[in-house]
Amino acid sequence: MTSQLYGLRTTDSQKKSLPLVNVEAHTVILETISRTTLTQTYLNPSASEPIPELRYAFPLYDGVSVVGFTCRIGDRTIVGQVKERQRAKKDFKDAVLRGDKAALLEQLPSASDVFTTTVGNIPAGAKVVVEITYIGELKHDAEVNGVRFTIPTSIMPRYGNHPVELSTQSASGGRLQVTVDVVLAQSNVIQKVQSPSHPITVSLGTTSFAPNADAALSKASATLCLGDIALDKDFIIQVVSKDTGVPTAILETHPTIPNQRALMATLVPKFALPAEKPEVVFICDCSGSMQGSNINLVRSAVKVFLKSLPVGIKFNICYFGSTYSFLWPKSATYSQTTLDEAIKHAESISANMGGTEMFQPIKATLDQRYKDIPLAVMLLTDGEIWNQESLFTYLNKEIIEPKAPIRVFTLGIGNGVSHALIEGVAKAGNGFSQSVGEGEKMEGKVVRMLKAALTPHVSDYTLEVKYTSSEVKNKDKDMDMDDDDDFEIVEKVVDGLNVKVDAVDGAKVGSKSASTEMKPISLFDPSIDPDSDIAAPEGIDTDEARFAGLPMVTPKLLQTPHIIPPLYAFNRTNVYLLMSQQSSSLTPKSVVLRGVSRHGPLEIEIPIQILDTPGETIHQLAAKSAIAELEQGRGWITQLKDESDGQLFRQKYESRFSDMVEREAVRLGVQFQVGGKWCSFVATETRKERGGDATLNEIGVEVEGKGRETREITVVKKSEEAPMRRVPHGSVVFSLVLKEFSV
Repeated sequence: MTSQLYGLRTTDSQKKSLPLVNVEAHTVILETISRTTLTQTYLNPSASEPIPELRYAFPLYDGVSVVGFTCRIGDRTIVGQVKERQRAKKDFKDAVLRGDKAALLEQLPSASDVFTTTVGNIPAGAKVVVEITYIGELKHDAEVNGVRFTIPTSIMPRYGNHPVELSTQSASGGRLQVTVDVVLAQSNVIQKVQSPSHPITVSLGTTSFAPNADAALSKASATLCLGDIALDKDFIIQVVSKDTGVPTAILETHPTIPNQRALMATLVPKFALPAEKPEVVFICDCSGSMQGSNINLVRSAVKVFLKSLPVGIKFNICYFGSTYSFLWPKSATYSQTTLDEAIKHAESISANMGGTEMFQPIKATLDQRYKDIPLAVMLLTDGEIWNQESLFTYLNKEIIEPKAPIRVFTLGIGNGVSHALIEGVAKAGNGFSQSVGEGEKMEGKVVRMLKAALTPHVSDYTLEVKYTSSEVKNKDKDMDMDDDDDFEIVEKVVDGLNVKVDAVDGAKVGSKSASTEMKPISLFDPSIDPDSDIAAPEGIDTDEARFAGLPMVTPKLLQTPHIIPPLYAFNRTNVYLLMSQQSSSLTPKSVVLRGVSRHGPLEIEIPIQILDTPGETIHQLAAKSAIAELEQGRGWITQLKDESDGQLFRQKYESRFSDMVEREAVRLGVQFQVGGKWCSFVATETRKERGGDATLNEIGVEVEGKGRETREITVVKKSEEAPMRRVPHGSVVFSLVLKEFSV
């Protein structure tokens, strides 16, 4: 188990930490979405020695989309853009070798909630200001029946090997200020804004960016200000409002890509079906990292779970660390006798079982389950492991792919829990996650999680888009169509998953077929020397060369999550549709969600609200969700079929399918400027005039992306004035507040 540095340090053998001068975070919460700008200031303490390279490690809540990255080194500002990971690394190294200021923002391959930034060429005595902007969905907090916003402030020690060497020294000191503004629909009313983790100041009716505006019950602002940064505890805000349980659908138009739209449907189920009696197994983390208050939280949670079970249900408890054991060899029937025995064992739980070997106890639980009834797993852990992908892959194979009647729920325990792990396990296990920190109430979360486990299984959820029929009548004036004719245009996601291979083999759909007649190659060319070295293909290190010749398919409607997970009354679920340029140009009016249960079909139609101003927020959230699925072995491309024989692409192109998955993630990341496992932000300075005055007056960055217009982000520094920033137009969902700053 290795501690990690949260902060900036040198990459030489000494690995010195730079003093953290200031941390500021500004968040705007709109309904169930947040946008945060995190600004951290460090100082090179040496007045005479420059630093060739620094590495900066920090946590982010799992599932957020990093959409902006800026680094100020001394009086120079560099702005990041998303590129394929290897290309980004190359651009960074080339810039450092030229002596230019450069920075690289990467997600760790084995942990999607840990990012690293490498900064090159730091002058003596210079300040380093790293500014990261990210957006994300807000978790539903079952304890207060509201939304939960988290700023992780530490990377806790994790079990296993990680892919990059990080310092064992913790960073602390400096000043921390966090401002959270809440803006809801005018018809909504904020009932409560609170923090279970820190003391905050709350102002209802106004926001920090418009303090003099008319007061409204739909607005609020919360502030945390600490004289000394405490980096060992996540900062949590809970927002409770009147109207949070209504299904919605919002459509956003992209500002630069023609006919590119994104839809976000927030599903809040409210239906009555008879409860089931599944087998329930509690898997409790008793590893060494759970010592102290964490193991006390586990004891309390297990006892609440046990006392809330219905009579006659099958249940068991599994304890794990370096090894694992079950309370009984096979789950027992719930009765007063078995309850008393289980409570006695729960009270004796200790964090004395060594390392955090999570895979084997989960596998054993699934292997020995009763096959004639559903299984519900309750995993209680701090989630501090590195090797997460093998667990996600296993759960995908055992639960998602065969559509097994198994659900895995996760309860994250303690401060600094790995949200990437508990979220990833819950998604791969068709459940949902909740987290509880030290001193936080949890009875409501535990009871509602158990109720969700007893909810009947609903399968085969499908999503359809209905379009306005009046537009079709207006466009088809030549058709003999009675005004009273009532019809609808419907697009289904599944319709785009069957394609002709000859239309995509080595070429994008719509391009010339691979079977086009080509000029013959001579079998005897006197100019060829068979003994000469075989030339490597030009650009072999580029993503274009690596992905050349792969089948290329872009779906009309990209749904994420591709397989809609089970819906629970105590948990909101967002489903996104990326509606590509090939989708219908008609105006969508509603989305229809359908499901199947053994008690009968279920259905709901949700009207679509179309945003007046183009934006990118929903597009970027959708892209991040789709990329995360691909990283975890799921997503639309895993269900893509050859129309001629019905064979899945992952079987037909077995040797190249992993490259197809990566290429699709890169396409989404670059097109919508979202970082991830296979895409990184790279920021390098561009001098207006090379070889002349060393003063940097203007830095231009062109944001590349297939299918989008080239945009320019310019930072201008005036000699005696505060610098001014010009940024691309953002989303209508969030207001961008420009602040004057000094360098």
